[in-house]
Amino acid sequence: MIQRTCLIIDNEDQTEEVEKLTRDAKHQGIELDCYQFNIGHSSFTDVLTDGLIDRDKVVKVFLKKFGRKNFNIVALDYDLEDTNIMGTDLIRIFNHNQLLNKSPKMVYSGLLDDILKDILRDENLDKAVTKIKSMVRNKVIDYLDRDQRDIQILKFLSEDPLSSDLIVSNVLTRHPEFIFDNKFINEKFQGKTFAELSETLDGDIKLDNEFKKEIIEQVIAYLTKPI
Repeated sequence: MIQRTCLIIDNEDQTEEVEKLTRDAKHQGIELDCYQFNIGHSSFTDVLTDGLIDRDKVVKVFLKKFGRKNFNIVALDYDLEDTNIMGTDLIRIFNHNQLLNKSPKMVYSGLLDDILKDILRDENLDKAVTKIKSMVRNKVIDYLDRDQRDIQILKFLSEDPLSSDLIVSNVLTRHPEFIFDNKFINEKFQGKTFAELSETLDGDIKLDNEFKKEIIEQVIAYLTKPI
């Protein structure tokens, strides 16, 4: 079985849905670790201030629950029953705090068609364009109806190959106590544990690319027979 991870962010309790999704995944040969992060409902007060979603608390609670873990797929509810924050706003909050930045994301809603129609009907064309650009910049792989969410999660997990970013991130997270020896050209990588290296690479795209380049070059060198 292939192993995959999933995170569902919703304002309602998703326990039953997560259990069913895990069972369905197993029938497709996927060992799925699926988690939920509840945001927006009055029952989940740990991220609320005066009944509304608190951006700082979202980050604090997320880090407490998941650290800087990335997932094979993150599914976010668009409508969190909060007038100030939508699912797409959460993505910007996560991006700003260097969270889930290597995780593919999909946004779902029971009213997706209505949401898109409202944007297109906006009398302020610049405002409508800004909203559409924002949806694109979030690098969301799909916007879909709620009743298609679990079907599309399983389809994505069974068909989509892991990106190199996610492969490296998963290995570093899985073995935080492992230590790299001093064979790196870049001294910033030398002698670090996987956990320390993961923290070093977080949010530094240039350094992250340098690390992947070194890994690839060293693997090629290791596998190459001298002439």
